[in-house]
Amino acid sequence: MWIIYLFFCGSGAAFITLALVRIIQMKRCTEVVDGWFLDTVRKISYRSSTKAKFFYVYDGKEYYGLTDLGISTKRMNEFSKSCKYTLFVNPKNPHKFAYDKKLTLGNEIIPLISGALFIIAPIAFDIWTGFFWLRWF
Repeated sequence: MWIIYLFFCGSGAAFITLALVRIIQMKRCTEVVDGWFLDTVRKISYRSSTKAKFFYVYDGKEYYGLTDLGISTKRMNEFSKSCKYTLFVNPKNPHKFAYDKKLTLGNEIIPLISGALFIIAPIAFDIWTGFFWLRWF
């Protein structure tokens, strides 16, 4: 029974950690610059995702980068190539940038809720069943 608890709590902690890392990355992007949308790129790794490729100039240097921070998939499909958009750049690391500083449902909010449910669900189930696991000891 403890293995199940560890699995669910570990999974919940991983979901919450990934969402919080994305939120922190987004909040660090404070400098406003103009960027031009170039294309969408589908990245396939342990978690496949679609990212937007932008070109922008920050502090006299040109940058090309991919991001999905602050962009929902629906909004990404509405971008027009070579159009100018407002971007938020991390001043300490100009290679990191976000399209918007709003949390998106699929990238930040759902992982936070899922992580909380993964941690709470086995405990709630155990309370509901009358602490069945205590009878084993």
